[in-house]
Amino acid sequence: MSTQAHQSPLWMPVLITVAILFSFALACGMPFAGLAAIAAITLAPRNAFVLSALGWLANQIIGFGFLGYPLDAMTFAWGAALGLSALTATGAATFILNKTNNAAKLLQWGSAFMAAWVAQQATVFAASLVLGGTATAFAPSVVWFIFWTNALAFFVLLAAQQLGARAGVARPLLA
Repeated sequence: MSTQAHQSPLWMPVLITVAILFSFALACGMPFAGLAAIAAITLAPRNAFVLSALGWLANQIIGFGFLGYPLDAMTFAWGAALGLSALTATGAATFILNKTNNAAKLLQWGSAFMAAWVAQQATVFAASLVLGGTATAFAPSVVWFIFWTNALAFFVLLAAQQLGARAGVARPLLA
């Protein structure tokens, strides 16, 4: 079990709210890897997966409910692929945290973020081979944009965690 298993019950709603704000700000471009890494770092593994699934669900509600995503098979398929990518990112971050348990916290956190990002992107790439869109989705400028928005989200969520710890709604990570 994660050492962060005793988070306040308010922490997951805080993370979901921040993720939803990112989703709106980025026109539904949810930073799944950043969210997955923070979830793995700050929550028990089961809750990290629940949070990633809720982040994906919020993203889909925003896309279909507010941004007018088309109601067709391809859009639903991509939605499912993104859900799988969010869960894969969470699994990768959780795995790395378990394997680097004795490493310095900053190394653990950076490794968890990179593992989440690589796993999320690998899942999307695999889906694109089936669903199409590989050339445009993996242009260097697009990959760079996805990386830096996820990194930004990761650092914003980490800062939110630190503020949450000071406010008593999150457990301090550096004891």
